[in-house]
Parts: sequence; structure tokens; C-alpha cells
Amino acid sequence: MKILRRTIFILFVVMLGAFVAFSINEKLHTDTTEPIITVPDEPLKISINDPEEKMLEGIVATDGKDGDITGNVIVESVSKFIRPGVCTVTYAVMDSDNHVAKATRTLEYTDYTAPEFYMKRVLVYSVDEEMDIHEAVGARDCIDGDISDKVAIVATDYVANTVGAFSVSLQVSNSMGDTIYLDITVHVEGNETMAPEIALKKSLIYVKKGEKVNFEDYIQEVTIDGVVMEDYGMMIRTNFNTDIPGTYNVHYYVTTTTGYEGHSILTVVVEG
Repeated sequence: MKILRRTIFILFVVMLGAFVAFSINEKLHTDTTEPIITVPDEPLKISINDPEEKMLEGIVATDGKDGDITGNVIVESVSKFIRPGVCTVTYAVMDSDNHVAKATRTLEYTDYTAPEFYMKRVLVYSVDEEMDIHEAVGARDCIDGDISDKVAIVATDYVANTVGAFSVSLQVSNSMGDTIYLDITVHVEGNETMAPEIALKKSLIYVKKGEKVNFEDYIQEVTIDGVVMEDYGMMIRTNFNTDIPGTYNVHYYVTTTTGYEGHSILTVVVEG
């Protein structure tokens, strides 16, 4: 029994010594330092067309064990806009011991412009014509491209199969959270088969505050039953004021000698 106890004691001492030695070795060789990402104080200014690698400009990462690990830095996420064209980029880096560090920086797109609506047709319908705003109005964005599928009708007083002028309020947002709005007027008129049709080069335009506009420049052609009219009298009516930002309608009217009237509308948005 004495020999057995002595053997057990010796094995215990050996195992304890091995454990202590292993623990000391682990502490000596385990990296307890965290990596550090150094970010410039000034915002990063880039183009919306720049590759993601451009977001890493000026970023430096170091680690107590691995040294310079700048090449390991990744763009973890880009926030939605804080204000139009300005967002926050979050960077992350991992060292060889799987320690992770993160840092953020303000990013500014120097050439960002807000989304814009566009129209695929004039907003004048005959009373027996089906009105589909999503088929008539689209939107495009400098970051996301065409975002027509995100256009939403937020309010309208439209009544189907009824002659009159109806208001429609639209909104659309891009992936960065920038939301724009547009209030338009839809005209529903009687079905006059012999009325002139006034085709416009555009149905919606954006102009800057104070910008001069010649509305006759947007007339493409006037036809009756598909035949182009060479000689016609055009009347243009509008409450357009280039000095006051807002949405305006420009009404074009052509009346034939037999009393049939054609009507078309150009929507003009004056930006502040």
C-alpha cells in the first residue's frame, strides 16, 4: 500500500508540474493585445461611382503581435444617410488570434443627388380609360438606378369613371433612406374621338429656382386620328412661378374649327 500511495503521489506531482508548465507556456505565447484601427479625423469624400476599396482610403490597422494588418481591414457596413449624401462607414479587422476591432468614419458622396420622379405619359385620361399611376410615373436614383417599383401612392381623391381633376401624392425612397415626395394632378376628361392629341417631349421636368423655361419647346406634335396637324393654334395656361419652389402644371390646349379640344399637361417641379 505504501508503494501504491507513493506512486500515486509521484504521478500527481508530475501531472501538476506538467499542468503548471503548460499554463505558463500558454500565457507566454498567447496574444492578449487587441488590434487597433486608426481612422482620419476628417470625413472621407468620394464619388458614388468609386469602388468599395475607395472607402478604405487612409485607414491603418496595427496589432501588438501581428504588426501592420491594414490589409485585413474590411468595410463591415455602411449606414443609411445621416443627411443627404452623408453616412457612416463601419470598418472591422481581425488579427491572427481572432481578436476583432472596429471603427467608424463619416463618408460624404460629393456627387450625390436625390432621387427624381419621371413620367412615362401625360396625366390626362379619358373617362373610359383605366388610370394606373404606377404605369404612368416612375423614379430613378443615382445610387440604385431605376426605383419605380418603390413608388408609393400615399394619398389620392381619385374616383374611377368620373370626369374631373384629382390629386395624387407620391413618395419614393432609395436604399440609403433618402425619401422624396411629389404631388400631381390627374385630369379625367370626356372621350372625344375627334379631339386633337398633344404629344409632349417630356411630361415632367425639374428646374432650379429662378430658371427660365420656354414651355413651347416641350411640344412634340399635335395629331388628329393619327394625322399630324401642321397648322394649329396653341393656348398655354399655367400658374408657374420660377421664384417659388413647388410643383406646377402647364396646360396645353388646341381647339379644332369644329370645336373639339385637345388637352395635355406638363408637370414642372421648381427646386429650391
